Amino acid sequence: MSRRAITLLLAVAAVILAAGSPAAAQPGRIGGLIPDLPTGARAAHAYAPRSLSLSYGGGPVLHFNRTHVIFWEPAGSGLSFEPGYEPLIERFLTQVAADSHSPANVYGLSGQYHDAFGPAAYASSYGGAVVDSSSLPPTGCSEPPTGPAWTACVTDIQIEAEVQRVVQADRLPRTASNVYFLVTPSGLADCIEAGSSNCALGGSGTGYCGYHSQTPDGLHYAVIPYNAVPGHCQSQNPRPNASPADPAISTISHEHNEMVTDPEEDAWIDSLGEEDGDLCIQSFGPVLGGSGEGAWNEVIHGAHYYLQEEWSNVDGGCEPRATADRISISRVSSPAQAARRLRFTGSARASHGSIVAYNWFFGDGTGANGRTPAHVYRRPGAYRVVLRTTDSWDNWALYARTVRVARAPRVGRRG
Repeated sequence: MSRRAITLLLAVAAVILAAGSPAAAQPGRIGGLIPDLPTGARAAHAYAPRSLSLSYGGGPVLHFNRTHVIFWEPAGSGLSFEPGYEPLIERFLTQVAADSHSPANVYGLSGQYHDAFGPAAYASSYGGAVVDSSSLPPTGCSEPPTGPAWTACVTDIQIEAEVQRVVQADRLPRTASNVYFLVTPSGLADCIEAGSSNCALGGSGTGYCGYHSQTPDGLHYAVIPYNAVPGHCQSQNPRPNASPADPAISTISHEHNEMVTDPEEDAWIDSLGEEDGDLCIQSFGPVLGGSGEGAWNEVIHGAHYYLQEEWSNVDGGCEPRATADRISISRVSSPAQAARRLRFTGSARASHGSIVAYNWFFGDGTGANGRTPAHVYRRPGAYRVVLRTTDSWDNWALYARTVRVARAPRVGRRG
């Protein structure tokens, strides 16, 4: 969402759905559209690092989230995804979930944004995917001539109705912590509304590469069009997975972060309506490895991706990841002997905010909380002790140390 994170209030008239029943068009709140920029092009606004920060509007953030994907392959349309497209997106969201609470990738920046109940934590799980083969509704819009000449076109109201239908038909969860990505194949266009020039891949003037919104009853969803079209959506950026899904994954990362930090477009947003992803739409940061088409700038659970950066209020600019906290086990009382009480001391310093929790895992199946816990090992041996700290962004830091516990000395009998 780079164009002004437009929080458009749409009041659209009724739309006839595929089933033939009228659907009352409800006001939809569109979270800043990602502008359709070719690789290397400049957005209308210069999103250079600046001293202005996102301000808090009083709305909620997501303290944890569960992601779901809907791959729409309409029956009878001839529209489908290339081999490997869907599995790569599923792998990405699974790995994002597996690396939760890590400061090592761009998602770790979200915890600096908060509401009255806590941070917009990097705490994600993956709820799975649905392949939606329902037929297309009647065409509700037209792709602009600056777009890729796709003829099938659906409006946001029609998309919202399809998301609602799938969630209901598959009995998927509807709580605010669940977020849905509707992913569409090459050939399926979408526009904000009928007659609108705000359309998927509609050119750098009014076209977009994705957006997020919510249904009237609070279901959060993002629309992820097919981005791998030459001349659109920075599709000439590196593809470290050699897949046409690579450009879409950067869009998913952008929308995911914004749904966590500003799910209802009234939490963390600037005076122009921009969210944390919007301010960094042209910023991808340094390459970490690879070269050319295979370059990558993010490692998430061991896999390589090429993603845009996110805005950091703390740093006053776009960043690829959070700074890790410094942590160590500074002291273990000695001697370490079985049946003897040992005291552990942890040291930690947050790179931002504060340390809010110390959690210990003593290697024998037990644990404790606090900065200076005590523990008794019942048997001699080598134990891998792990200290995990949590900071005020809800990011974790880990430190491990091996403690060798000797046999307790025998107490001799007195004759």
